Amino acid sequence: MKKFVKVLLFILAFQMEVRVRASGEVIEQPSACLKTQDICAMQVTSKVFHFEKSEVKLHAKEGAGLSRVSFQHWKLLKGALWVEQGKHLKVETLYGNFEAPLGAYWLIEQGDRVLVRNIDADLNIELRDGKRISVPEGFEVWIAGINSKGQSEYGMIRPVDMKEHIPMWAAMFKGSKEEFLKQVQHLKENWGDLVAKSSDIYQKSVDRQVASAAEKAKKEQERKAQAEAERRRIRELFYQRTFER
Repeated sequence: MKKFVKVLLFILAFQMEVRVRASGEVIEQPSACLKTQDICAMQVTSKVFHFEKSEVKLHAKEGAGLSRVSFQHWKLLKGALWVEQGKHLKVETLYGNFEAPLGAYWLIEQGDRVLVRNIDADLNIELRDGKRISVPEGFEVWIAGINSKGQSEYGMIRPVDMKEHIPMWAAMFKGSKEEFLKQVQHLKENWGDLVAKSSDIYQKSVDRQVASAAEKAKKEQERKAQAEAERRRIRELFYQRTFER
């Protein structure tokens, strides 16, 4: 992992240019609605769209579709959205709702699911079936629709795919190449050994599943014992009423 990040940093330093970008252009409906408090739907038509207001910083990739219910409530309809800062911000997708009092995260639409990448946020994810899941810093998970059992589907939590993430991040970064490289290095230092953390997360998940299975088995044994006790009681009562009058 460390060797891989170093290689990426080397490539970025000499081959990738990250320019300061002006605010991206969007098609707005109704016209110029971003300048008002009204509900606003938009389609990003430039390479990147930057939105900054108060304590909210959002960046959307070209082709993204967004809906702003209010300045603190947004919906991602398609494409990719980077929430760099979003205190008191709520973001909705087709498959779940997201809130984080602090920190950055990404939502990337991938056809019939959404990939969630937690950079450094205290991220709260509520799926459509009401289940809540937690994704640690430096990890990602995909979420999807509700299955035939009425449950939301989601994948295994795993380390962020930096090979895929860094180019996308660089293309949407509003700043200099030096600032970008500094932030990549900062993440590398803060995230530490994600492989070891991933192993720990997996083990905790297995432990929870084992504990859950044991609890289910215990409850099933208790249920069978109660049913057997009830059958004995009924048989004894029947015997008493039949033969002990």
